[in-house]
Amino acid sequence: MSLDSFNHKKDKEMRESYETTLKDNKKDAVAFLKNISRKEVERKRSVTFSLTESQLKKMDTAAQKNGFKNRSEFLASIIDAI
Repeated sequence: MSLDSFNHKKDKEMRESYETTLKDNKKDAVAFLKNISRKEVERKRSVTFSLTESQLKKMDTAAQKNGFKNRSEFLASIIDAI
């Protein structure tokens, strides 16, 4: 959706921009995941947010593949890598 949702040209430009960004991020994701390491330093605090089922499955798969106990630990490591 563009800022002017009734402007089809802007909608097309936004869609193309998102598609380009997503393609670029997929290439960078592999390199990004290699820089993630396990560490527990400070006290943890619970938070709540929403993800889709497919996102949760991807997180579970990536967490298991990279040697994490669970997706929560994996997500914490991703945030630390930012």
